[in-house]
Amino acid sequence: MLFLFNNLKTKTMKKFFGILAIITLFTAVPAAAQFNWGIKAGVNLAQKPSDIEDVKGKTGWFVGPMAKFTLPIVGLGLEANLLYSQSSTEVQGETIERKTVDLPVYLRYEFSLPVVNKFLEPFLAVGPQWSWNVGDKTFSVGNILAGSQNFSEYTLRSSNLSLNLGLGAIVLDHIQVHANYNIALGSTSDYREATDAALNLVTKSKTNTWQVSVAYIF
Repeated sequence: MLFLFNNLKTKTMKKFFGILAIITLFTAVPAAAQFNWGIKAGVNLAQKPSDIEDVKGKTGWFVGPMAKFTLPIVGLGLEANLLYSQSSTEVQGETIERKTVDLPVYLRYEFSLPVVNKFLEPFLAVGPQWSWNVGDKTFSVGNILAGSQNFSEYTLRSSNLSLNLGLGAIVLDHIQVHANYNIALGSTSDYREATDAALNLVTKSKTNTWQVSVAYIF
């Protein structure tokens, strides 16, 4: 009976210390983690959309709040942004202005460099981005054809999913500089060309974008 009691007591103590260790871990990690927020602004350098002739990418801009959550022990963290963005494309002489609300989420890895980290913290960032069109979606482009009542049409998608790949650095704990390449994971626009009294078959295109941003982190 004494053996059974001691065995039960040992198992109970093991469970107790196991639960205590788990609680300690989940309370220690948030305590060690660093949470920061800031304001980000930057430029969009849109590339030429694929599969459409006489198209040029133009420069745009974006701005909005950001939040950063970092585990300093391993250098891993998350960054989320809520951005208002404008980018432009010139199609057959007409400027197509795309206005979106963007939600990029990054998985970050910040390098630990003992001497350099006193004033510069380099990082890599990768993650998905969801974008919702909040501006005009359909634009008439090109010259109207003789005997036709139609212009060619360039239509932006209502929403898009893309992938961000970037690198950057935090300077003096408060200034973040970030270069990013945004890769469209699906079609971003449809193009219908007026060749007669009707609009021709849709050409689907993708627009990838280089982005450069600066953020102030509080």
